[in-house]
Amino acid sequence: MFRNTLTTLTLLLCTLSAASAADFMGTWNLNIAKSKAEGMPLPKQQTVTYTAKPGGYDYSSTGTSATGEAIHATFTYTKDGEEIKTTGFPNWDTIIIQKGLNVKGTVQLKRKGEVIGSVNRILQPGGSAMTLSGKLTLPDGKKASYKYVYDRK
Repeated sequence: MFRNTLTTLTLLLCTLSAASAADFMGTWNLNIAKSKAEGMPLPKQQTVTYTAKPGGYDYSSTGTSATGEAIHATFTYTKDGEEIKTTGFPNWDTIIIQKGLNVKGTVQLKRKGEVIGSVNRILQPGGSAMTLSGKLTLPDGKKASYKYVYDRK
């Protein structure tokens, strides 16, 4: 009986662990029609790629900004709670990710060592869409918010 209970508990824990992991690796396109921003312009086009690596992922974003400039932003996530230097993001230079491999994750945005905002990432049921909702203070001191909806490519 103890063996069956232990086996059942082990299977339950494995199932719960797998349920919390998200499969957002791959390429995503920003759905302009479903996305919105206040206090900052939406990009004209954006493609985001998450590439799995041991213990985490590489993030890369390309596209065209609202003013027609090329977008190229990157970072590498390895574990929750670690400060991550970013490149190519105009409003922040460092992030701290929590629940980085889960269906729902959060990101703290920092600029020059100061917290300036946060982002919530949610992989939608079925995995065909992902939403990033953020609030931040821009370099000029103004407040901005956005809800970007990405479709899996």
